[in-house]
Amino acid sequence: MEYKDLISRMKSVRNYKKDALNEDIIKKLEDYSEKSKRLVKDIKIEAMIKNRDEVYDRLKNIAGYNDIMLDAPHYLIFLSEEKEHYIENTGYAVEDIRLKAYEMGVGSCWITINDGELIKEKMNIKSDKKLTALISFGFDDNKNKVLYENKTEYNPSKAVVNIVEDNVSERLGISDVVYMKKWGENADPDELARLGLLEAFFYARLAPSTKNRQPWRFIYDDGTVVLALRKDENINEYEEKIDTGIVMLYYELIVDSTLFNMDWKFGRTEKDYEIPSDYSIVAYCIS
Repeated sequence: MEYKDLISRMKSVRNYKKDALNEDIIKKLEDYSEKSKRLVKDIKIEAMIKNRDEVYDRLKNIAGYNDIMLDAPHYLIFLSEEKEHYIENTGYAVEDIRLKAYEMGVGSCWITINDGELIKEKMNIKSDKKLTALISFGFDDNKNKVLYENKTEYNPSKAVVNIVEDNVSERLGISDVVYMKKWGENADPDELARLGLLEAFFYARLAPSTKNRQPWRFIYDDGTVVLALRKDENINEYEEKIDTGIVMLYYELIVDSTLFNMDWKFGRTEKDYEIPSDYSIVAYCIS
């Protein structure tokens, strides 16, 4: 996949045409879902795509933001073995599926789930795995678009790129989310370009996040990239971990495509980097 292009253009789709996807597209998405990229390789997963009449009426009052279910022709049900970092792995794997769907012309959106076991019961899903993601799938009806203020905004060398999602939200600039050596020391985009990491940070900052709060910050320190996540009172642990997995995917996709293969490691580094109390270090990698 051409990940840079897909990441630049993909948006969450909340309004769908009624047209069902053809069987060939569904089969390709199901096959890809079983082999999508994984953050933790040994976690077993199950993925299935269901039609609207199998899902919508059963879940319309128990899933979705404020229990308002998205009405779509298809839904991805994603289940995971419960092991360490299985939620972050879900964010990582499912977002990769969403990128594949977008490459095929299929729109999608994360749907809020509050009780995975209740959803399994309503869907009559017999599995010992946890239901960790519910995604709507279908063709975009084009009511909501992503607008770019000017063509230069595709250029990673620009430190302050503003992407307007659904005509409302804006993305933070690279200097806002990447620090050098210690917390609060804003990174110089020219220095990141010299290190070969500018594009990786540029596209990582486009990662979707719960309520678009953009909670991630990076610290570059002599070859080590540290990922910190902000804790918010109105965001639960599941949402934090899904957001973590997604931003880890975006960063790794670009590093892998432009520099070398890399692997994230969960946990803290020996240095604390003077991280403020409302943030915590969740992972790091060697670049």
